[in-house]
Amino acid sequence: MSQKTSDASDSVLIARTLQDYADRNPIKPGKYAARRIFAGEKAQITEIAFDAGVELPDHMARTPIIVQVISGEVQFTVGDATTTLSTGGSIFVEANVLHAVYAAQQARITVTFLSS
Repeated sequence: MSQKTSDASDSVLIARTLQDYADRNPIKPGKYAARRIFAGEKAQITEIAFDAGVELPDHMARTPIIVQVISGEVQFTVGDATTTLSTGGSIFVEANVLHAVYAAQQARITVTFLSS
């Protein structure tokens, strides 16, 4: 297998620190705020900032996704199973699978939409 010579154009910085997420997508009182932070050929990343007590009700993604908790804690429900995910926690969900997210406290997640 041959190696490709790489340069800075082969990478995209998403965030240096947690503060980068907070600056880019502040938490909105009583709501969740979604913002796309990367769009490429093979994946897209959306960050969602939740205020305490906010739910993103049942929904589906058209592609497989990986959800990672950047800060706080969320209850992530797929079907009848609810899992608590804390900072650093992650979950993979296949395309077209109903799921929901609830944040009892302020939280921030990223959702990586994978090419199908």
